[in-house]
Amino acid sequence: MKNSLQRKKKPSSILNYALNLLSRKDYSEYELRGKLSTYFDSGIEEVIFKLKERGLLSDERYALRLIDRYIKKKYGFLKIKVELEKRGLREFNDILSNLYTDDLEKENIKYFLHKKPKEKLYAYLIQKGFRPHIVQEVLAEKNNLGR
Repeated sequence: MKNSLQRKKKPSSILNYALNLLSRKDYSEYELRGKLSTYFDSGIEEVIFKLKERGLLSDERYALRLIDRYIKKKYGFLKIKVELEKRGLREFNDILSNLYTDDLEKENIKYFLHKKPKEKLYAYLIQKGFRPHIVQEVLAEKNNLGR
């Protein structure tokens, strides 16, 4: 039985290792570079270039999928922005702004209006990454309708 604390065996080929990783899930260039640097010191940039050239690695495609998935999960704008930045996709904030409009964020906020007690709702929505000025606007509309 292997000792679970032992390091995994170094993959024999950087390209095969990268392909293996990408066959299981999408990665940004930044994330893949980090994974590859665990085992390899050189050749990383060449492999990244080859993968991009073959269309197997695309930060734009990855960012669009990530944005779409998180919008469907009803995450707030700020939470999605942080997730993009964590993955080295800061340059796609403009795409996020175009896809996740204020109106769409308001619709996502409205989904949560009956999920939490009124006094905890604002803090909950902020925690979910919704922008404070939009949360305030939706809550104000709700209060005006409730009168």
